[in-house]
Amino acid sequence: MSFVPGVSVRTYTDDWLDEQNWKESEPTEFRGKEYTLYEAKQRQRQMETAMRAQREKVQMLQDGDADPDDVMLAKCKYQGQLDEYARFSKQMGLKQERERIYIDGRWRVAPGRIDKKLNVVNTMKISVPRDAYKIKGMTSEAKHEIEAAINNLKKEYDIRLDLIEVAKMEVGDIFGAAPYLDDRGKLRFALVINEDIDYNVVKKKIQRRYDKGRFAGKSIEDYIAHEMAHIMTYQDCKNEAEFRTRQRIVERQFMQGISQYADKTGKGEESLAEAFVCYRNKEKIPIRAELLIRSYIERWKK
Repeated sequence: MSFVPGVSVRTYTDDWLDEQNWKESEPTEFRGKEYTLYEAKQRQRQMETAMRAQREKVQMLQDGDADPDDVMLAKCKYQGQLDEYARFSKQMGLKQERERIYIDGRWRVAPGRIDKKLNVVNTMKISVPRDAYKIKGMTSEAKHEIEAAINNLKKEYDIRLDLIEVAKMEVGDIFGAAPYLDDRGKLRFALVINEDIDYNVVKKKIQRRYDKGRFAGKSIEDYIAHEMAHIMTYQDCKNEAEFRTRQRIVERQFMQGISQYADKTGKGEESLAEAFVCYRNKEKIPIRAELLIRSYIERWKK
């Protein structure tokens, strides 16, 4: 409908129209690319279309009795798409229009955040055992530093740590995460401290490894965060069979270049744990690494 000067009543002022034109043309950056408001809306539609396609793929895999690993990978990819959609919309100042995604009528297909009512988290205070004092250089201050690092992480995340023990490990190891079965066959998780380390030189060794790019961690807390990442990746598995299935899935998601240590192992769970350390320290990591962290670890964030 045309506007006729002197006859029609204007709905919008020139100032308001100028402001809208400015919003349309002023670009906003997201992941190194600039979008006008119009371009951002178009990108939103593209993302919604891609998510509908991924939901359909998940449904087809489930209907076709596909390998559980393939189903889980497809679900994790969809979860990553959802997270990216939310971040993009927030950055662009756009409302999320998830009804466009769900018009296919399918139920939730992503492995989303854990229902805290169903999440069994060990809230009992965990402490370093007294036999840690047999470790060379272990003092009460060092023992408390380890416990403080664990508590800091548990303030951020629901972590099901059941036990801390001292045991022999591989040469060069400082800490380790160990899944085990209790007498009822239930999956449990322990943090292991290597009894053969010299704690007098641990911090220097950690800093030297970081400076050379061998490991992502540069502090005791970083090394413990690495092990807690292992635990959080698997702690919703109820038994050994579920753990082994999840482990196969994670191993297939190895990411090159996170750290020399992860590259040397070639294991997905190690590159994920190293990426988590970088993520907590606000260091740059690949987008794929961030998506995997959100799928496996950030779901436990308090």
